[in-house]
Amino acid sequence: MSLRAVAYVSEAVEGIGGADIDRILADAAAHNRMAGVTSVLMFDGVRFLQYLEGPDDGMRSVYPRVLNARSHHHLRQLAKGEVPTRQFPRWTMASARIDADVLADIADPPWDGFTAAAPVTGERRIGFARLLELWTGVSGELEPAALSLGS
Repeated sequence: MSLRAVAYVSEAVEGIGGADIDRILADAAAHNRMAGVTSVLMFDGVRFLQYLEGPDDGMRSVYPRVLNARSHHHLRQLAKGEVPTRQFPRWTMASARIDADVLADIADPPWDGFTAAAPVTGERRIGFARLLELWTGVSGELEPAALSLGS
């Protein structure tokens, strides 16, 4: 079965609060579970960054919902394509509140697809490699406990 992935960054709508985000996460987790999609979502208080992965049919169900969501705008796709394996096989929707500088560190440099060995600038990984490093740690342990974004 072919696996696909999408990563994007977007701006939250003005006035979005913790309870709104909790509802978004619960709804997305339920839909992702049915579609066979796993995902991580980060929020810095202003911008979202999300990585989604799953089978073709699941991604065709989930990604249009993301594109049409009223909780964000100015969505910019960072990368989209086939992936050899899931990075987050147990998480239908993991979430974390992160510092704006960390989100910028992941989202703002150019992405080169979903290569874990993405470019390193100095001693810093960028793009997808930085996203993986954030979620799995420098030593590469798989999927530490997720943190809640909302209230």
